[in-house]
Amino acid sequence: MKKIAFIIILSTISFIKAQTNRFFYEVKFKEDSTQTEHQKVFMVLDINPNETKYYDNTFLEKDSINKANHSQLTNWTSQIPVTRKKNSNKNSNYTFIDDQLYSYLTEDLIQWKLSDKTKKYLHFDLQQATANFGGRKWTAWFTKEIPLSEGPYKFTGLPGLIVLLEDDRNQYSFALVKSKKLEKTYDTSNFLELRYGNKPLPISEKIYLKKSLEYYNDPLQEIRAEMKNGTIKSYEDGGKRYNKPEELVPLIREEQEYIRQNNNPIELNKAIKYPVK
Repeated sequence: MKKIAFIIILSTISFIKAQTNRFFYEVKFKEDSTQTEHQKVFMVLDINPNETKYYDNTFLEKDSINKANHSQLTNWTSQIPVTRKKNSNKNSNYTFIDDQLYSYLTEDLIQWKLSDKTKKYLHFDLQQATANFGGRKWTAWFTKEIPLSEGPYKFTGLPGLIVLLEDDRNQYSFALVKSKKLEKTYDTSNFLELRYGNKPLPISEKIYLKKSLEYYNDPLQEIRAEMKNGTIKSYEDGGKRYNKPEELVPLIREEQEYIRQNNNPIELNKAIKYPVK
């Protein structure tokens, strides 16, 4: 614990002067609300001079490997990456549906209620704040020792960096574990704003919801169409070969069930109401 604290305790002057302040959060979450165990990922929060970016740490890991080996290893994340301009509540959201990457804008103003409660964490003096956002009640602990009005995901607007954050359902929690300063803004264009040369298709949030339901209703639509017109003769999944479109029905049902079960987003009020087939 002391080693971690040593890594992340930087002076106020360092945070102000640094070109980019990078913070690493451990995120524990339940994609399926009925799970007893939490999944865990590490997310990155880059606070640049003109914008903030929040994305999966595996993006950085793959980017480093690609640069070192001149390769094109790719991956995605169950957590929605977001970017926003400085002092803005408008977030660009990035997400995949099937094999297509999309981006859509949302305006996310969070009304915080400050509390007099305080505590220590990793030698930081923290103050409590609460808010209702996305259909959940959140408790945040922030520090004025890092005078950056930012936090993980879309959580901004407090008089200091959010260090700890959790919802009242014990389904999502965020904890700052490490930080570093970069001499210049890190170029994320190849894995975030662009996806290894593929530009996200900009749509509205309403269209995103529509396309999500369309995929759910027929997740193997392209495969079935190619089998029908003879483009492909068969389809293999899990070591089993399917030769007729109608044979894909069990796979379609499995995918639909998986989507319904793993439908517990951070913004719970935006969980899509998928029909049971």
